[in-house]
Amino acid sequence: MTKKYILKQAVFAMLFLAIAERSTAQTTGRELTDTIKAGRMEPGRLFKTTKINSTAAVSTVYGETLYKTPTMNLMNTLYGRLPGLTVNQGSGEPGYDDASLGIRGVGSFGRLSNSGLNTYKVFIDGFETNSNNFSYLSAAEIESVSILKDAAALATFGMRGSNGVIYVITKRGKVGKPTITFQTRTGLQRAVNIYKPLNSFEYATLYNQANSNDKGNIWTPTYSPAQLQGYQNGTLPDVDWYAEVLKKQSPYTDADLNFNGGDENARYNIVLNYANQQALYDVKQTDATSNSVIKRYNLRSNLDFKMFNIFEAKVDIGGRLEDRKAPNYSGGSLWQNLARYPSNIYQVKDGPTGNYSGTSLYPDNPVASLNSLGWFSSHRRILQGNFSLKERLDELVPGLYLSQAYSFNSYSQSNYSKTADYPRYFNGLPGGPTNVLVPLRATGLAPGGQQDWKQLMATVGYEQAFGKHQLISAINYHQSDYRGDGEASSYIYHYQNVSGRANYNYDERYTAEFGFSYFGADGYAPGNRWGFYPALSASWVVSNEDFLKQNKIISLLKIRASAGKSGGMDSETQNSGRFLYQQYYNNSGTFYTGNASVAGNTGLTQTTLANPDIFAEKSMKYNIGAEISLFKKLDLAVDVFLDKRSGIITRDNSIPGFYGAVNRFANLGEVTNKGFEATASFSDKVGGFGYTVFGSASFNKNNIDYMAEIPLPYDYNQQTGRPIGTTIGLVATGFYQLSDFNANGTLKSGIASPAFGVVQPGDLRYQDLNADNIVDEKDVTAIGKSIFPTLTYSFGTNFNYRGFDASALFQGISGSSVNILGAAGTQVQAFVGNGNAYSIAQGAWAYYPDQGIDTRATATYPRLTTAANNNNYRTSSFWQKSRDFLRLRNVELGYTFSTGVVKSLGISNLRIYVNAVNPLSWSSLQRDYHFDPETLSGYPALKSFNTGLSVTF
Repeated sequence: MTKKYILKQAVFAMLFLAIAERSTAQTTGRELTDTIKAGRMEPGRLFKTTKINSTAAVSTVYGETLYKTPTMNLMNTLYGRLPGLTVNQGSGEPGYDDASLGIRGVGSFGRLSNSGLNTYKVFIDGFETNSNNFSYLSAAEIESVSILKDAAALATFGMRGSNGVIYVITKRGKVGKPTITFQTRTGLQRAVNIYKPLNSFEYATLYNQANSNDKGNIWTPTYSPAQLQGYQNGTLPDVDWYAEVLKKQSPYTDADLNFNGGDENARYNIVLNYANQQALYDVKQTDATSNSVIKRYNLRSNLDFKMFNIFEAKVDIGGRLEDRKAPNYSGGSLWQNLARYPSNIYQVKDGPTGNYSGTSLYPDNPVASLNSLGWFSSHRRILQGNFSLKERLDELVPGLYLSQAYSFNSYSQSNYSKTADYPRYFNGLPGGPTNVLVPLRATGLAPGGQQDWKQLMATVGYEQAFGKHQLISAINYHQSDYRGDGEASSYIYHYQNVSGRANYNYDERYTAEFGFSYFGADGYAPGNRWGFYPALSASWVVSNEDFLKQNKIISLLKIRASAGKSGGMDSETQNSGRFLYQQYYNNSGTFYTGNASVAGNTGLTQTTLANPDIFAEKSMKYNIGAEISLFKKLDLAVDVFLDKRSGIITRDNSIPGFYGAVNRFANLGEVTNKGFEATASFSDKVGGFGYTVFGSASFNKNNIDYMAEIPLPYDYNQQTGRPIGTTIGLVATGFYQLSDFNANGTLKSGIASPAFGVVQPGDLRYQDLNADNIVDEKDVTAIGKSIFPTLTYSFGTNFNYRGFDASALFQGISGSSVNILGAAGTQVQAFVGNGNAYSIAQGAWAYYPDQGIDTRATATYPRLTTAANNNNYRTSSFWQKSRDFLRLRNVELGYTFSTGVVKSLGISNLRIYVNAVNPLSWSSLQRDYHFDPETLSGYPALKSFNTGLSVTF
């Protein structure tokens, strides 16, 4: 029996059921029940349903809640708001501050985002979009944001569902008197944390130790006492590069104007938004210089029409203009230089010449990099439209309807810049790559890329009630064509999806649902492009049973369960690309003919071996959930889930190297991911004082069951059997001491010798796991916890009293560790590569009794050296630190004026407020090592202090 035959039978069965039920509905004379009419379009459900009828695991937050966090990037409003969602912001730089999001942790080690979280999909008002269009929505445009987590919620998404879906519903017009709402907020943003290096005196003091360690542990200072005194009294350079480059705070402003209203036949909601954010760079806005600034203009117009009680039309237009401008110097290079350049290398400007200082070792003066290289700008235009028409065919079959929808999304970018260069001097002499001033010049307008995304949907649905029975069903066809043209490449993505749902409810007590997707994508060989993804789910509303209906304690008790299959068409590892079934070649091979003196000839070589059997990753999802409300005040919910991944596309490393080819990718990987989510909320009112306290916790634990690793000598060397994101490294046991060495400097007998070079007292010592008396790569094992937290939690409260309101939200993670050597190596490795030194190095092992230096018993850092140290700066448990933290994400105090006060001004609502975002943090990583647990290096995360106004006419 073919998949196409199964699909046809499902379509015919649902259409036949719709027609067959017509006579039943007519004989009862009953139209749709109020519960169906009052239902809402649940995210991804294809039809309206009620909370009672829903069988899915979905978490939802509303736009007015997200608006409490003033930020230009919507992703960064989601912290702690959606149980089951992991949020991690890697940078606070305007325009580059997208957070990485993960739904129910990490379920696959296949294609990962830049922070390692799996690639979720985003849908806005029913159509797929990219994360950039999502992140730059204004919170004022949004009705709700939901995450779809289990098989029931993801049944219709096919190959787009394995890693979960973020589903956004934008605001629509409401029947009633027209309203105009104006909102504005402005604030100051500051760095949450900046880990600054040592000053010149501290740097030189430690450098003397490092140089002496390199000279056979004989005190051989590089810096004389006079120089040390010069650093202290200011006669020698002591430059705080961070203070020279950064301001203490930068402004943020946004404003929204919303028009809403309509009647039964026509409704509208129109939102205009403006936002402006500046970076912390201390740069003036001139023709030759620019701070990093992003300005955004959003427009969204959602129109709804009803005609003749038959037709329902929607015309939705969304547009966005972005203007970005920044110094003509890479932000990554700037922050690398800020971290690496010591404070004593030179003054900002060369004294004799007045030019910016620079040397061959430190050529890019950080201040000059921002102020003397010109600027770069980009202009982006995004236009998006959804058009839909729904026809109710009740005259033909009561409850039958058809709908058609079309969506387009167009993106274009143009770039413009003015560039310059500056002469570098040191002590009056040329000191850098140029000693010539290159004047400011325009490079002209250049294209920066274009994308077009067109989608088409057609739906046939049926919804009817007969007696105590309700049936809601729909079949949908969705086609997507995505095309992009960049400066160096073009790309096309196509997929088609036929999906459906049927939801049956009896007496608002028992619900059963079947959903499916028959999904095809163009990235696989013709025989493997299509997959069938079914899901079954059910729920029981226990509180609607006769034995609980009159109960005054339990107002709701509902149990639900789901099981089903999802797919992942983005499971390729980072460098695998698409079309893995096709063989590719590089024109980079060389072969020789004749004797050795003959020049080589260029020829074709195979890249990764093709695999015609590649198919989409598979995910079997299971979920059991319960919801309970007590005394109509306390709401509790819990979900327990299991996700079994198979067919994860990974490189087949089991093929031996003498095979002579680049190993192919294959569907070999397997992962088990399981966990639970729990939420609680209690609301009450005492007199005029109302309050709510709430909290949520999401726990997940995954395990790599198989990943086709390169064969390793011992099981403990492998990633298999560990959580995804676990660091593999050496186990540090302390420092080598003087007593471990013979008089000639060699290690004493019986002490395992490291294979990474000669060691000295104060170097790190590692465990010899295989007991062969050699410490090498055969002794690596799992160290610390995964980079991905096992527990994400939040809690908070809301208060209101006589017009005053207050709220607070705390969010944190637990069960996560990070290797600071890999995440922030420049700050960790003192003096390496002519680099800097930080306070972490002040705990270095040292023994110079004639200088009054002896830290043998208290050392928290290995001995210092000015050279690369292959033994100490290896991935090991010594550098593995807890990343757990708790943050106060948001706190707000507001006041809403009474209607009597503002009504005479034509105002129906007026509210003013102040709030703070990320004002407080608690973390052992920050307390003990001065690293922010989310952004260990580069542009810091931000905290802000804001004021706002909301007025409705």
